[in-house]
Amino acid sequence: TFGMETMGKLIQMKVLISGLRGLGAEAAKNLILAGPAAVILHDDGPVETRDLGSNFYLAEADVGKQSRAQACVKQLAELNPYVAVSVHTGAITEEFLSGMSCA
Repeated sequence: TFGMETMGKLIQMKVLISGLRGLGAEAAKNLILAGPAAVILHDDGPVETRDLGSNFYLAEADVGKQSRAQACVKQLAELNPYVAVSVHTGAITEEFLSGMSCA
């Protein structure tokens, strides 16, 4: 469990998760369930058949049609309606990172 101080910080965080293969997808799920203010997903790589074994938010219908981030954002967002879940596409610049939380 989290203490009150930690929860107070968590609910204000805006977090970037770059890479949504197995570990990234699991980290995104756990973080969204914990409840930060926002989670931004970044993975421009197209869904590949091999991704289906490690990211349970991807479906066979997504293979070659969407990026990993686009393919799983809807299901991840449904985990916690109090967390703003979105996708960032393209390069991660210093300007973009300046809006993220640092803990």
